[in-house]
Amino acid sequence: MIILGIETTCDETGLALLEFPARSETAKNHSSQNHIPFRLLGAELSSQIALHEPYGGVVPILAARQHKKNLPLLYASLLKKTKISENSIDFIACAAGPGLPPALIEGKNFTIKLSKKLQKPIIPVHHVLAHLHTCFLSDDPLKKGRKKELFLTIPEFPALGCVISGGHTALFSFSSLSSYKKIGETLDDAIGESLDKAARLIGLGYPGGPKIEIYAKKGKPVFTLPFPLVHQKNLNFSFSGLKTAFRELVDDVSRIKPLTDETRAHLARSYQQAVFHIVISKLKRAIELVKPKGIFFGGGVIANQTLREVLKKNIGVPLYFPPLSISTDNGTQIGISGYIAKELLHQKPISADEFDVNPNLPL
Repeated sequence: MIILGIETTCDETGLALLEFPARSETAKNHSSQNHIPFRLLGAELSSQIALHEPYGGVVPILAARQHKKNLPLLYASLLKKTKISENSIDFIACAAGPGLPPALIEGKNFTIKLSKKLQKPIIPVHHVLAHLHTCFLSDDPLKKGRKKELFLTIPEFPALGCVISGGHTALFSFSSLSSYKKIGETLDDAIGESLDKAARLIGLGYPGGPKIEIYAKKGKPVFTLPFPLVHQKNLNFSFSGLKTAFRELVDDVSRIKPLTDETRAHLARSYQQAVFHIVISKLKRAIELVKPKGIFFGGGVIANQTLREVLKKNIGVPLYFPPLSISTDNGTQIGISGYIAKELLHQKPISADEFDVNPNLPL
């Protein structure tokens, strides 16, 4: 079974071809159906960081124009590099939301056109779930080499799911792969959005999260910042008040003398540490309530290696992270989630005429 994964929810255009065995074949050849082999035949990804950097964030209409330009080019490149006939594709998995409306629409238009051309059905994929499903990978598909056998290892349940990205911050309780509920979310800014804003305040530019991490490694947490909602018993997050406090701190420091790289490093370290403290506090409270056998993480912010190390030191249950090479948005995770939706969650593929996207797609 060959699945084409398509990702256009924000500012990355991603396509990937993945080959899975039929579910019956998996059950027959492997003693555990929770250990599923597959191959990544090829993947293409185009980032738009340089395009949006002058604006300090993603401009939706510009992102959409780039998706429209990139999709046919990346698709042709993917077929050429993998030497796969497009008629060999069995299903098209496409991110149906949540995401930026103009970006999603370009992905929808391309998917519908291709579906009708090939007469292949579509598997709509929930972008947030796709991030979490990427944690089931046993190895980094790009590190191991394409076309080599990889495995999806389904974790034990109950489990917690934690999504931390530029657009999402949420906690989920999973009693099984198909049964889950949201138990906490941000009330304002997402964690990645918060880091981006903090980076702009100290002149680091866009994208802020990676630059905050780089500077934080050179600094010390010498500044005191608040931890919104940490002492409340709910599992919700809030980063808006922290950002406001940080802006006031930066203004105070800047009035004394212009910011130097050393001061920026101390500010970055202080802010990053505050953000991580909030996440860890909420996770510990969720562990008390759910008593999970593990936690799986998704979203671009989990690419922060400092955060991964802090989580490992402070959380006392097994942790599952996506491979670094595919932690951010990409077609591989959409293909993986499409397979899980169809074969493990028994989601019925739909026709091109039935497919639609939803910028606020609920779980």
